[in-house]
Amino acid sequence: MTTEFEGRTALVTGAARGLGLTTTKLLLERGGAVIMADVDADAVMSSAKSLETQGYRVCPVVVDLAREEEVTALATAVENFFDGRLDLLVNNVGGWRHARFGEISMTDWDWTLRTNLTAPFLTTRALMDIMIRQGYGRIVNVASTDAHRAKPSLPHYAAAKSALVSLTRSLAEELAPHQILVNAVSPGAIATETAKKQDWFAERIKIIPVGRAAEPEDIAEAILFLGSDRNRFVVGQTLMVNGGLYMT
Repeated sequence: MTTEFEGRTALVTGAARGLGLTTTKLLLERGGAVIMADVDADAVMSSAKSLETQGYRVCPVVVDLAREEEVTALATAVENFFDGRLDLLVNNVGGWRHARFGEISMTDWDWTLRTNLTAPFLTTRALMDIMIRQGYGRIVNVASTDAHRAKPSLPHYAAAKSALVSLTRSLAEELAPHQILVNAVSPGAIATETAKKQDWFAERIKIIPVGRAAEPEDIAEAILFLGSDRNRFVVGQTLMVNGGLYMT
């Protein structure tokens, strides 16, 4: 394994499981220290404990990132972790509730936007000053292939992720003069254990040109490139990581 994140500190949201946990593991394996933020207390504490027993430096934080007061408290806590340094923010938290347009309740609409758009907005706003003071930072927002195409069964999710892509561009222009590079990744289908059990998963694989769904590591590697010193000039872009399912 490389040590490209030696001396670097990252905060990964939605870090208790899935893509967030995989990204966390790769960062740790490559020398980084990671603050793991998640709303699921049991899951994030369990994952962090497992990683700590392997000798890694992690700080689990239980936080609802769609609540401004909790994000403000998180920012204060981050100032006390790892000498107050934050080099990489991965806004991975997200989620969806299937419904067609006419079936979307206001509860589901609000929850979807808060989870997929408000949470990364609040988190970035609260933490970017640390990076500005350093004169260095990387921010990677996890969007979705659904942000770039029609999605009748998830219009509220697609709208939120599309807005996140737009927010990425605007934030990138604002922060680039501070040597903070902001980008996004848009994953396609990921072969999580949950996804494999769902009816749509096998059908989706049939139309992916490379013939398989992504492993979490496939997406995490893209995140780590954008979040590393290897990325010196990619700013305001959204990297499609979907096996060719959707091309621009």
